[in-house]
Amino acid sequence: MTTTHTIRNDRLTATFDSDGARMRRLHLDGGPNLILDADDAITSALRDAYGGTIVGPLANRVRGGKVPTGTAIHQMPCNENGITALHSGPEGLDRTQWTPCGPDNATLTFTCHLPDGHGGLPGNRDVSVTFKLASNTLTLRITMTTDAPTPASIAHHPYWRVTGGHSLRIHADHYLPTDASNLPTGDVADVAGTPFDHRTPRPIDKDTDHNFCISTAPAAEPRPMAELRTAHCTLRIDSTEPGLQAYSGAFLPEIPQANIAPLAGIALEPQGWPDAVNHTHFPNVIVTPDHPYVQITTYTLTSPPKRAT
Repeated sequence: MTTTHTIRNDRLTATFDSDGARMRRLHLDGGPNLILDADDAITSALRDAYGGTIVGPLANRVRGGKVPTGTAIHQMPCNENGITALHSGPEGLDRTQWTPCGPDNATLTFTCHLPDGHGGLPGNRDVSVTFKLASNTLTLRITMTTDAPTPASIAHHPYWRVTGGHSLRIHADHYLPTDASNLPTGDVADVAGTPFDHRTPRPIDKDTDHNFCISTAPAAEPRPMAELRTAHCTLRIDSTEPGLQAYSGAFLPEIPQANIAPLAGIALEPQGWPDAVNHTHFPNVIVTPDHPYVQITTYTLTSPPKRAT
C-alpha cells in the first residue's frame, strides 16, 4: 500500500506520496478534490500521464533528447517514438522515489539526489521541493544545486478538475507555435487572433498543449500567470518562472471509477520555455554551481460564489 503524507491548515488540506513527489488531493474548505487522482490499484494510466508529479529536471519536450552545454552535447533518453525526450525521459523526477520530511503540519518537503550522468545530464544534483500551506494559498518552492553546468526547468504537473465548465485567463501576449512533434518551431507568436488568446477569460481550446510566454527571464518574486475558474473554485497561479505550459488534457485516459476522461482536467505548469537548450533566443535554463535553480509558485484558491436561492 502506498504511504501518503497529508498537510493541512484551517482552509486547505493536501495529500502527497513519495512516488514522483506526487500531489494526490487538494481540498479547499472541506470541498471536493480539486485535482484529478486515481487509485493505483485501479490503473496507473493517470500516473503515466504525470498526474500530480514533479517533472524534470528538464520539463517538457527536448528535440532528439540532445542538450548542448558548452562544447559538449549530452544525450537524454527519448520516450516519445525516439523523437523527443518528454519531461527528461523515462528516468525523470516523476519516476524518482523522493525522501519526505515534514517540519510542521502545514509544510512538507521532498528531497532527492541525481548523480552525475543520471538521465544523460551532467552534474551531481540535489533537488528539494517544499509545499507550504498558509490560509488559502499553497506555496511551492523548488531548488536544485549542482556541481557542474546543467539544465534545470522543473515543473509541478497536477491536472485541475474542470468538469462542469471553466474559463481560463493567461497573462501572456505571446506563445510558442509547435510542429507535428509538439516541439517549438523557434517562432514566438502573438496570441491575437488565435485560439491561444487568453488575455480575457475563455475556455481552453482542446488542441492546446503550448507554452505561453509570460516573460523572457525568471523573476525574483512570483508574478501573475493565470486564473482558472471552475465550478468548484477559482485558482490563481503566480510564479517566478518565465513560461506557463497549458495542456487541455485532450489525451487523458478514460478512468470511469475516478471520473477521469479526456478534457476532464487542465495542466497549468510554470516552467522555463520548452526546448530552450536548442533555441538560444529562448530564456536560458542552464544553471551553475554559483547560480542554482530556484522556483517559487503560489496557488491561491477561493470558493465560487454561492448561487442565490
